[in-house]
Amino acid sequence: MSNPLSAFLHSVRADYATVQRYRAKYHGDERPLARLPVDAVTKIGFQMMVAMRTMRLFRDARVPVLPQIASRFIRHAYGAEVHWNTTLRDGIAIVHGTGLVLSHRAVIGEGCILFHNVTLGEGLDPETKEAGAPTLGKDVHVGPGATLLGPIHVGDGTKIMAGTVLTRSVPAGSLVRPADAIVTERAPSRPRAAR
Repeated sequence: MSNPLSAFLHSVRADYATVQRYRAKYHGDERPLARLPVDAVTKIGFQMMVAMRTMRLFRDARVPVLPQIASRFIRHAYGAEVHWNTTLRDGIAIVHGTGLVLSHRAVIGEGCILFHNVTLGEGLDPETKEAGAPTLGKDVHVGPGATLLGPIHVGDGTKIMAGTVLTRSVPAGSLVRPADAIVTERAPSRPRAAR
């Protein structure tokens, strides 16, 4: 789509279709397309996605400075760092979204779900020393607090659990879990000296 406004509208509808699909799957309710304007105001994740699409609209329309202003709006309104050059495929859903950090080199595939406090950040490949940010395939779920760093590829249909730190590529259909928490006995506290 060469027309930035047409691309914007198409992407917003695709994002809403993903919201509808997951609402039906996880909540058992149907969301008609007519609710899109209402949900763009009342549903924080979808509202945030529309703001990100608006930022990209300004960038694609080559309107000077407005992509950066939109990025700053997203930072202050949602507590999220989203670069205007982040590649956003169609049909992305955001759940909550606060604390989201997306590098300008990150690529988010079609049908992906990103939860709050997710980072798709830049880093170096430990072997090749190549710099880059993660590329998420189609229908990747990234749980709350997950951190993905470097030029890694996450295969289609992968689920990354909450709190995971991932620095290497994973194949399609993977389930990526963080290490179990280590629990030890806490040292007894010492009484404070009187002042």
